[in-house]
Amino acid sequence: MIFKAGIRVLFISVLILSVYWISYLQLGNAQTENWKRYDDPGRKFTFLYPPTWTVNSTRHDNTNGFTEVILTNPNSTRMKVSVLYTPKDSLLESDTGKTVLPSKALATFEEQISVDYVLFNSTGKFPHKYSIQNYPSASDIIDFEKIKGQPGKMLYVLAKTTDKDTLVFSLSDSKRTFYKSLSNASQIINSISVST
Repeated sequence: MIFKAGIRVLFISVLILSVYWISYLQLGNAQTENWKRYDDPGRKFTFLYPPTWTVNSTRHDNTNGFTEVILTNPNSTRMKVSVLYTPKDSLLESDTGKTVLPSKALATFEEQISVDYVLFNSTGKFPHKYSIQNYPSASDIIDFEKIKGQPGKMLYVLAKTTDKDTLVFSLSDSKRTFYKSLSNASQIINSISVST
């Protein structure tokens, strides 16, 4: 009798979770349904972004395949999203010949860019929360101050798309509005498709 009751509770729990996940997935698709699509000129990646946002600038090098895309939200003065695709990225080169982990590559990347900031502190939050298309990835949230008196937060996600190529997603915004922007950033990250 107790076994049957346990099975019934388990069945109902699985049913409720299934309905929840289906609803969640449909809601996520509905949110991005009218979003714009960005296609990399080198045909290495695509992603979706909100219809009110604009592609502020794009740099693409046909010779080596490097692409940088910067998105902005016209309703925000400080929010910026960047997607960088780097073939033969030096972040993945190793003196020992061993494979470089995404977390190590991200730490090196952060160290390289931190010199441009008055304050640049890794919070250590969400090191494995974000991933790009199931590629080995690492993520980090940074507290920063580029101009004295204008603190902000950044999210970095680095994906190792091949043994030599990386894709880095970043979101930067003021501390006050960072977490509001994070929902759209998560949707963009989930929409990124890389073709190797």
